This record gives sequence, C-alpha cells and structure tokens, in this order.
Amino acid sequence: MHNEETSAPDERYILSSVDSALSILNLFYEHEELGASEIGKLMGMSRSTAFRFMVTLERRGYVTKTTGGKYRLGLNLFSLGMVAYNRMELVSLVHPYLVQMAEESGETCHVAILSDGVHVIFIDRALGTSWLKMDTAIGYSQVAHCTATGKAILAHQSDRALNLYLRSAPFPQITKNAIPDAGTLLRRLDQVRRDGYASDDEEAEVGLTCYGMPLLDAAGRAYAAISISGPTTRMVQHKEEHLERIAQTVKAISRTIL
Repeated sequence: MHNEETSAPDERYILSSVDSALSILNLFYEHEELGASEIGKLMGMSRSTAFRFMVTLERRGYVTKTTGGKYRLGLNLFSLGMVAYNRMELVSLVHPYLVQMAEESGETCHVAILSDGVHVIFIDRALGTSWLKMDTAIGYSQVAHCTATGKAILAHQSDRALNLYLRSAPFPQITKNAIPDAGTLLRRLDQVRRDGYASDDEEAEVGLTCYGMPLLDAAGRAYAAISISGPTTRMVQHKEEHLERIAQTVKAISRTIL
C-alpha cells in the first residue's frame, strides 16, 4: 500500500526560514547577480528581510557580495555541489583509470577535488605495485597549493575564486621547498598553465614527488585533478612517462564525461 508519509515531507516539519533561504539560492539559476531589493520583490518579502537572509548566507560563504553591492553565488556553494557530485559520480567513473595508471606506473595514483575553497581532499586512490609506495588515505586533506593536484585545480579557476583563495589560504612551511607566499604561488600557477601539469617537488613531504593534471569542464574550469605520486628518485627518473600517462588518462576521462 502506498504510504503518503514516506513519499512527501509533512508540511508541519518544514522550517520556513530554511525553505526561504533555499528558495533565494534557487533564484540564482536565472540571475547571475541580485540585490536585496530585487530578491525581496522576487520572493514577496521586504528588502530588510531579504537583506538579513543574504547577510547570513554571505557569512557562511554561500553567496558573495560584489563591489556594486549585489550578491552572486559563493565559492562554498560551488564547493559543496562539487563535493556531492564528485563523490557520487566521479569516484565510480575515475577509479578504473586510476587502477590502470597505478598498474602501469607502479606508483600510487589519486583523484582530488577542492573541498572548501582552500583545501583539496583525496576522494579516491589506487596503490602502486612498487616498493616504498605513497599511502595517503582516502579523505586526506591538505592546503591546495601544497599538492600537485591542488595547484592543477587552482591554475584553472576563475580570477574571483583564485583571489578568494589567496585571501584565505595559509602558507605553511612544511618543507624547505614549500611555497612561501602568494606572489610565488601566482608565478607557479602561471607555469602550470604553460606546462600543462603541476608538480609537488617535496613541498608537502621530504622525499616525495607528485605530478598532477586537471580535469576540466566545458568552460575550462577544473573540477578535479588526477596525479601520480612516489619517491622522488623514481618519479624524476620516469617523469616524462608519468606525464604522458596522466595526459592520456585525462583525455580518456574527459571523453567519458563531456
């Protein structure tokens, strides 16, 4: 027998404030930017009420205020959507490619996404067959620019997203090769765009080198990156082979997704 209680939420349990906030966010499907007055008219609420909603959403990073005083979707909302999409879809799609890369290279392969606008999180991996392999746990998080995958992603973000990153990210000096400041990072990202790949040259861990390339959407923005990681000596020795293998894998994945 069909049970209405399980098929639709009871209106008694709906929080009107949450429902209104989500309805406001839905307005941005059709509008790139909106002011508080415009939102009030579209929602049938006063400007002051709309303004309070937007201040709350801005505080949480789900919208951002422009120099013109209007609002647009924020990086946290993008990141949350990417986390949901990538975790559900990307892992199942990419995993066979990671396994193949790991088997062919002998090194550990990862796929990572930008999780909160500042950190990358490794959402899947395939362990290499060589001795002394990298064994980063799924779910491991690191400041993005300290990793090859993170730099690959950052190099293909919008100017707005990158500026937000530079204002928020710390620059931990984990090793002597760690990137010390924003200016150095920007130069490295320019190099990533020129070279087509990013590297972690013992920046996060002494003795460990990693090469990564982005997975790009139709607009040319990176939604994830894949990488090969291993001991520096082996990685440097087989650098060109690894880069070619990653490039071919990126092409194969992109043909599947786009």
